[in-house]
Amino acid sequence: MEMVHYSGFIALGRLIRYLEEQISEATLNILTHEHREEIARKLIEGLLGPSPDRTVKIETSSGEYTNEIAILQIGKNKYRFEKDHHEVFISRMNDYSCRITPDAHGLLVYHTDYPGVIRDVSRILAENQINISSMQVSREQKGKNALLVSLTDEAIPESVTAKIEHIPQITKVLSLYPHNPQEETA
Repeated sequence: MEMVHYSGFIALGRLIRYLEEQISEATLNILTHEHREEIARKLIEGLLGPSPDRTVKIETSSGEYTNEIAILQIGKNKYRFEKDHHEVFISRMNDYSCRITPDAHGLLVYHTDYPGVIRDVSRILAENQINISSMQVSREQKGKNALLVSLTDEAIPESVTAKIEHIPQITKVLSLYPHNPQEETA
């Protein structure tokens, strides 16, 4: 059996808690047959944090999925989780493809699709000595809403986020919440 660190779901749950303004009407659909209870427990632990007065509805699927593990719906937002041979990650946010790992630093850059978005964001990161480890761009359709996910080697300072937000076609920039492995042992 392959070794996947399901503890990464705690960090991914924390990241979603950081990204969501409020956790309401949350439904977690577990798609895999393996480790269902552990996946649900760890994701909800990270999602609800120290105030577990909220609840998450849990559903399970009867199908067998190769890499897709779970889908978390919070209000209108949907997060899909997958695994590969060594880690779990967020593979889709709403209609946008991505690969956000539990220990990710970086940015979510929501924008109107235009030629040059990768250049514009990369230039600002480079000018601030921030190294990009991976970058993905996904869009609804040409010229419409799009998401650029830039993962970096270090956390992004607010001053850099503010510079990127000033690009005219950018609608919203969110810094990925830095993962703290010490919190997992608590």
